[in-house]
Amino acid sequence: MTQLRLSSLALLTGAISGAGVALFMALIGLITRQLWGDPVVKGLDGQIPLVWSIAICGGIGLVLSQLHRAGDHTLLPELPETIADLRDPDHAPPRDNGRAILGAALAQIGGGSIGPEALMTRLAALLSQRIWRDRDHELKFAAAAGSLGLFGFPLLGGAVVQTHQRRDLIARWIPGALGGLAGFAAFHGIDQASGGSLQRMAYSWPSNLGEDLGTLSSGALAGVVGWGLGWLLLHWRNWLERRQLLAHWRWWPALTGLLLGITMHWLPLVPFAGEEQLRPLLEGAGGTGSFLFIISALVKLVLMGLCLETGWRGGIFFPLFLIACAVGVGLHDLWPGLGSLGSWCGGITGAIYLTVLRSPLVALILGLGLLQGHGATGVVVGVAVAWLITHRSPSGDGPPPAQ
Repeated sequence: MTQLRLSSLALLTGAISGAGVALFMALIGLITRQLWGDPVVKGLDGQIPLVWSIAICGGIGLVLSQLHRAGDHTLLPELPETIADLRDPDHAPPRDNGRAILGAALAQIGGGSIGPEALMTRLAALLSQRIWRDRDHELKFAAAAGSLGLFGFPLLGGAVVQTHQRRDLIARWIPGALGGLAGFAAFHGIDQASGGSLQRMAYSWPSNLGEDLGTLSSGALAGVVGWGLGWLLLHWRNWLERRQLLAHWRWWPALTGLLLGITMHWLPLVPFAGEEQLRPLLEGAGGTGSFLFIISALVKLVLMGLCLETGWRGGIFFPLFLIACAVGVGLHDLWPGLGSLGSWCGGITGAIYLTVLRSPLVALILGLGLLQGHGATGVVVGVAVAWLITHRSPSGDGPPPAQ
């Protein structure tokens, strides 16, 4: 196979995968809006009828309990597991992909506190595998990595997958990444994934030495807060994993659904991934008090961990981003004279990603990409602070390894 033909096929494979993912996520978004309405999805409706939220979330939880009663092989693999399957397909565990994707789609529609990227990446991987089967493993790998350009910054694919096959950069990786991004964008997938939340928000830059010092100070404090949130999530998930909840009682998804339905009645930022909630949150459209923002973020973090361990499978990128921004908004409201909103949100975002993902490069790319340039200094400072804390923690006191 000539290099030109290989590059063309990589581009086509990425484009088909990206387009398929965009269409699938658009369908999920359409159903979600029809079921809940825009104000609920955006976190603006503080009076969701309790009976309605419990009925929908609890009902979907019952369906998930039935879907996943056969065991762990019916659960959607998280992003690291999908990457591991691609790296070593011969030793990948058997999975019921049909049940896994259906369950993950229902979890998104039902308001689970989980993100879309695990579902999107799994779909892209399966589509590329379907196209290529066993003819070119590296090309499937490249197309899946290219699909991680779904957030609008193609560098994420290479940072997360981290292949050592440098010789395939021109023939496979670049065409696969460009194809995945182009196919996804062609069907407005980037806006669907990100909510277009920060594209039109005004930028705020420090204009004097006092503001520079405030930005650095708030970024450092935010880094400590972000590290603490990441530490809490990792230990919470580690505690849940050891209890093997689904293996001991198959109705955990239904119970998690009931908890979601109850909490979303009073805390509208708790359900969903958060991509549609970001701009209203940062613009203060919800009219929520500072402490309620912080409480909402903590409850969302707890429920995200519970969702991931009880059958409501998905990703963590967007929920962590929403959690970081909600805490950042709350702290900025409490100390308005210290730094900017961007420095608080950026510092917490960078630190929480570094603590959970354990990769400074991925944390920087995610933080800068999702914030779209807002609070860039805060992201860098937050990543640095969290890295220092993580690497200076005494043995046994740091967070457990990321899953």
